Amino acid sequence: MAYTDISRGVRLAADHAKYIAWLQKDTEARQAAYAAITTPGNKVQTARISGYLAPFSATGTTLIYAPAKLIGPTQTGRGATLAATVKDILSEYSNLTLDGSEVGLTGVKYKPATMTLTERITTATTKESSRITGRKYYRHENDSVTGKFGKKVVADDYDSVVAAIRTHAKYIAFFNTGANAAFNKVRFVPEGV
Repeated sequence: MAYTDISRGVRLAADHAKYIAWLQKDTEARQAAYAAITTPGNKVQTARISGYLAPFSATGTTLIYAPAKLIGPTQTGRGATLAATVKDILSEYSNLTLDGSEVGLTGVKYKPATMTLTERITTATTKESSRITGRKYYRHENDSVTGKFGKKVVADDYDSVVAAIRTHAKYIAFFNTGANAAFNKVRFVPEGV
């Protein structure tokens, strides 16, 4: 251990004490602190509709579908364009309705695979204080939208679908178009995790 690590201990102990004090606040006090730094109009509200996904864990020679909430066709307000992008990228890996030959399950609980796109809206140039520790940091403005996906064909597995999603034209454009595109992020979460 170096002397710099020892000297950091005092500062980190003070931050830890502030964090513990934050945890001991009641819900109303935490919500008030959150509201003080949050603009309600800047929150993304994604409209969802009922649909179906073919789970990666399903086996057999035909696709079996489980109910899921999917991104709706009509979006308004903050993040509407991002939600439409996520919907377009994932649309071929979900079904809004089932035809007579497709098998849909009911009462099934499972956690579908998800993709989250996070878009940098503005890059902060001045530091703001943390509401928990008081430390100064850059608070960038980002929008995030998460969509669910499953198999397209029986032979699909999670890795092959993620690889196909990464080649979608709108996915590629998301990371290459716009002033802040270099700061955009993606997060894939496998089914059931």
